[in-house]
Amino acid sequence: MVEKARAMRWLPGYSSPGTRRRFMESKERAPTIVVTEIGDCINKWNEVLLGIEEEGIPFRIQHIPSGEIIDSAWQAARQSPLLVGIACDQEKLIVHYKNLPASEPLFTLMHQQDNHARRSTGNNAARLVNGIPFKEYHS
Repeated sequence: MVEKARAMRWLPGYSSPGTRRRFMESKERAPTIVVTEIGDCINKWNEVLLGIEEEGIPFRIQHIPSGEIIDSAWQAARQSPLLVGIACDQEKLIVHYKNLPASEPLFTLMHQQDNHARRSTGNNAARLVNGIPFKEYHS
């Protein structure tokens, strides 16, 4: 879905270019989980994004060239209308919630953890938004 959204040029049922543009602009302003990519690492964490998508919560990816990961996740949570932010680099991924202290992230995922743990972390980030119990996972 991430790649599909980037490649979308035509929306069925919207005949005029102006209508398509307004529709896409309104979709861009929808409340999202903010995901901050530090460096070039987002493909490494694709299972997390799929887990968020499985739960039906939209996200948007922003890129920064460098930064401290826990602070970046907390800043992403502050930017998100859904109060949930994620930051990732080559080594780890952090899920943060705006109402937690900046130094105390909700979840930390290390690069060596398996795809099931990654998917579950994405599910749980979205479940925080939905207010439903987290999925358990073992890795």
